[in-house]
Amino acid sequence: MDRTFRIKEVNGDTSFQDKTLVVEKKKINLLIALELGGKSQFDRTFNDIWKVVKLNSIDIDSIKELNVKYDYNNICIVHHGNVFSDTALGFAKRVELMSYRMKEIKNVISKLEPPIEINEAYAVKIFDKSKTVYKKGTKLTEIKGFLGLKLLIGQLLEDGTFISVACNEADDADFLKELADFTDKKIKILGNTNFSFIDDGRGFKYNNLTLDAYHSILNSYLSSSWQNKDGWIYYDTETNKLEVTKKELWLHSMGKKIYTLLARNSTLTQKQIDKEHYAQLYFSKKYEVFHKKYVTTISYENWKKEMEKKYEDFK
Repeated sequence: MDRTFRIKEVNGDTSFQDKTLVVEKKKINLLIALELGGKSQFDRTFNDIWKVVKLNSIDIDSIKELNVKYDYNNICIVHHGNVFSDTALGFAKRVELMSYRMKEIKNVISKLEPPIEINEAYAVKIFDKSKTVYKKGTKLTEIKGFLGLKLLIGQLLEDGTFISVACNEADDADFLKELADFTDKKIKILGNTNFSFIDDGRGFKYNNLTLDAYHSILNSYLSSSWQNKDGWIYYDTETNKLEVTKKELWLHSMGKKIYTLLARNSTLTQKQIDKEHYAQLYFSKKYEVFHKKYVTTISYENWKKEMEKKYEDFK
């Protein structure tokens, strides 16, 4: 990325001059949690893959602040379906983007001159124009969310993946296409046709003790039910096609693999249930403290080795 600085000395000249330097930004895997409860999950999970960020909303300023520092190998957003803001903010500030709303905003934009910069002033210009195109116009918060998503996905690097962990978004195939339209790079946009619950799960019992709130959506099957057998769907910008995987998605938190698509039926097999159960314990910081405190450190280390033998992808 090119950035211009005011530098006092350039080739012996001590007057202030503009000098363009190439600044290499850090390449990361970005995970955005929009709900506060989602962020707490990731804080208690061993994780060397994702840079986890809590945002109140996907908007212009918050995404610009991230984009100044980072480029993205992969992006994951954990949120309620089609809602790109923390629901605690209330309806007035909610950023809700269905495919029809995104098309509406694009239609308004097509009637304006291309902006020099995507900023608050440009969002207001779209808002003002929308009132001449549609009877009630378009909510300014939704326009800002639309532009924030455009800035975010536009920063995704070639061959990257955008994963939207939310309920039922892929039921509307056009939604994934609209997200893909934010870039001309070769990427994949993944969405779920089923529910993805982000909760604390049931407690782990040991003798008369219970470990609560240790679960995470990382290292687990991301669909809480399997009513739609299409499973996870992705839009591939290289082929401009939607691909129905009919598979479940498992997001990793450690190692080199970002995610794995897995076969499943409406009910998980006992083998799948067991793996998810042990994965949740293995990658839990809280379980490490619990095991070492109420059993022994040696026992915990031996247990980890047993898990790594049984499930090689844990390592």
